[in-house]
Amino acid sequence: MLMVSAFGIAVPMSVGTTLGWFTPGILGVPDPEADLKLPLAIFIGIALSITALPVIAKILMDLNLAKSDMGMLVISSAMLNDLVGWIGFAVVLALLPAAPGIVDAAGHVVEASGGRSVWMTIGLTLVFLAFMLTIGRLVLHRLMPYIQSRWSYPGGVLGFVFVVALLCAALTEHLGIHSIFGAFIAGVAIGDSHHLRERTRDTIHQFVTNVFAPIFFASIGLRINFVEAFDPVAVGVVLAVALAGKIGGCHVGARLAGMSRRESLGVGFGMAAQGAVGIILGQLAFQAGLISDELLVAIVIMALGTSLLAGPAMQKVLQLKTQKQLHTLLSDRHVLMEPTARTIHAVLGELAKRAAEVTAVNDDKLIFRAVWSRERVMHTALPNGLAVPHARLDGLKRPHVFIARSRDGIDFDAADGQLSRLICLILTPTDQPDTQIEMLALIAKAFESPEVRQRCLAAATAAEFRAVLNQAASEAGHDLTPHDASTLGA
Repeated sequence: MLMVSAFGIAVPMSVGTTLGWFTPGILGVPDPEADLKLPLAIFIGIALSITALPVIAKILMDLNLAKSDMGMLVISSAMLNDLVGWIGFAVVLALLPAAPGIVDAAGHVVEASGGRSVWMTIGLTLVFLAFMLTIGRLVLHRLMPYIQSRWSYPGGVLGFVFVVALLCAALTEHLGIHSIFGAFIAGVAIGDSHHLRERTRDTIHQFVTNVFAPIFFASIGLRINFVEAFDPVAVGVVLAVALAGKIGGCHVGARLAGMSRRESLGVGFGMAAQGAVGIILGQLAFQAGLISDELLVAIVIMALGTSLLAGPAMQKVLQLKTQKQLHTLLSDRHVLMEPTARTIHAVLGELAKRAAEVTAVNDDKLIFRAVWSRERVMHTALPNGLAVPHARLDGLKRPHVFIARSRDGIDFDAADGQLSRLICLILTPTDQPDTQIEMLALIAKAFESPEVRQRCLAAATAAEFRAVLNQAASEAGHDLTPHDASTLGA
C-alpha cells in the first residue's frame, strides 16, 4: 500500500509541480504573481496526483473486485493518497498571501486564520489531524454504541455523523484551512469504526451522492462558461500528465511491492480516477483566486475523463485467458450443506477443516488464521446473501472454492443487511495473484440469478447443489468468464 501510494503521488506531483513552476502558461495561467507562484505549483502537483476514493470504490464494486486483495490495496492506497492530498491543499491555502476573510460589524476585514502565520496555521492543522486520527477516532468509536442504543435508527446515527463533520469543518475553517478538509478528516475518523454498519454507510453515501453532488456540479456550471474557457492545449497537457504520471507511478509501486504486471496495471488505472475530489480541489482553488477559468475547465475535464476511463481500462487489463465454470471446480466434498456454525468465526473454522482434508495444505489452523486475518480487515459479505472469505496460501497447486450452505444465515455485515446463506471460501496459490479475481468473478456470475440462489438453498445434497450450478451454466449458453461478471444485486 505504501509503495503504491508513494509512487502514485510522487511521480505525477513532481511533474505537475515542475509544470506549474516553470511553464504555467501552457496550463492556462499566464504570468502568475510572484507570491502565487509557489502555491500554484504545489496545487497543480496535488491536482494531478489526487485519487477519488468514492469513484474507485464504486468501480471496484461494479467490477466485483472490492473484496479482493487488489481491491483492498487500491482502496487503502487511495485513502492514504487522499489524506496526503488534502494536507497538501491545506498547505496551499495557508500559503496564499490574501486568504479570504470576514467583515466584522465595524466593516473591518478579519483574517479567517485569526492573524496566525502560515507555519502556525499548518502546525495547528497537523495537530488537529493527529488528534482526529488517534484520540478523536477512539472517542468516536466508543460513542457510536451509545448513540445507536439511545437514539433512533438511522436518524440518530446520521445526525451524529453530520454534526461531527460540521464541527470539524467549522474548526478547520477557523484555523484558516477550508472547511471541506475538516469534513474529510471527520469522515476518515468515523468511517472505519466497526460499530458503523454497512447499511448506515450506504445511506450516507446515497444521501451525499443524490443530494449534495448534483447541487455541487450545478453550482460549478453556474459560475463558469465551459465553452469560452476551453483551452485544448491546457486540457491535453493536464489529462496526459494525470494519466501517465498516475498510471506509471502506481504501476511501478505495485511492481516493487511484488504484484504481477496485470494487477499492477489494474491498480494504476484504478488509482488514476479523480472524480469529484479533483473537481472539488479545482473549485476551491478557483474560488481562492489561484487558478484561471481555463485551468479549472481542464481539471474538470481531466477528472471526468480519468473516472470514465478507469473502469473499462481495469476490466480490459484484468481479463484472464483461462475460462472456467464454478461447478467444474467443485466436488461433493467442496460443499458443506448445513454447517452447525452460527457465527463468522465458527463457519470459517468448519470450512478450514474441510479445506485441510481436501487440499495439500493439511493444516486447518494455518488455513483458518490466513482467512480470519483477512476477514478482520474487512468483512467479505456481498449483497443477496453471499459472502466470499478468501486467502492466498503457500503449497496450493490450484485454486479451491469451498461453499457452506446455511439456511438460517450468518451475519457477515452485508451492506444490504441480509444474512449470508452461501459462504464461498476461496483459497488460491500465492504465486497466482490473478486467480483470486477470477474466482470472485466466477462466483458472482454463478449466483447472479435469484432463482439459482433459491434452488441452491433448497438443494438436499451436495450433488444436487452442484447440479443446479451445472444446469444454470448450460442454460446461460456461455462460459462464466470474469469479464462477463456484473455487479451482484444490480
